[in-house]
Amino acid sequence: MNPWFTPTSPPPEVCAVRRPLTSTELDTIREQIHGEAAGPHELVDAVVTAVFDALLTGQGRTYRDHHDDPLFDRNRYAIPVSQWTAIVTTVTDRAYTWGAATSTGMNLAALLPASYDDPAVPTPPLKPTDDNPHLRRLDISRDATATIASCQQHLIELADAYGTDSDHYRDAAASWSLQLTALISAPPGAHRVLHPDGPLSLYVSTNDADHYGIVFEPIARHCTVAGCHAVTAEDGQWQPSSPDAAVIDHEHQPSHPADGPQPGRWITRP
Repeated sequence: MNPWFTPTSPPPEVCAVRRPLTSTELDTIREQIHGEAAGPHELVDAVVTAVFDALLTGQGRTYRDHHDDPLFDRNRYAIPVSQWTAIVTTVTDRAYTWGAATSTGMNLAALLPASYDDPAVPTPPLKPTDDNPHLRRLDISRDATATIASCQQHLIELADAYGTDSDHYRDAAASWSLQLTALISAPPGAHRVLHPDGPLSLYVSTNDADHYGIVFEPIARHCTVAGCHAVTAEDGQWQPSSPDAAVIDHEHQPSHPADGPQPGRWITRP
């Protein structure tokens, strides 16, 4: 069903031009829809101009010749309703990038020619030629929002404890930026929802049953004394980093304090 009001087409004998747009004309319109419009007003103007330029071609005129003519009757021009609806729908989708979908669709509908029913004319594909949409949807759950805030707070605590020039902070900050960007920049085409996956980890579920995410991988606390290869176990006790690792009998100097924020980095979830 057509979601927009389409002007009623006058009888064929009253129309100045009443015909389908050609594939070449539709390609030009598609280029205008997905071009470099600065905003919704410019988008509407570019598309309306392309449509009427196509219909006026046989009359040796352009839309600019009538742009400011109050006597120009748009309803004396008509295209099949399938093409009309495809143009309005695709422009509306494009306008979502400015948060102006409804107003843009209404403005465009008021400026386009009339439409007429022709079952023989199919709905034209007007998506970008590279099939890369202008808008990608990622829904963020409330709990995921809290987890993102916790990750950011953890970076702040690392900076406060070790300094912004420390490897602990820089490695964590770089990995967070890289992995978060990858998480929200996945290929389009699926409805995606971001969820928490533990205190400092996130994952995305999609409507095609795919899952991917990022996890925080802590760095084990190790002794910083040269020649000593001791690390702490989960219970905090010191132990060799491997079965044959050398451990010096001395007071171990930890790479980061037990009561400080945990250094680490974000990695792709295995």
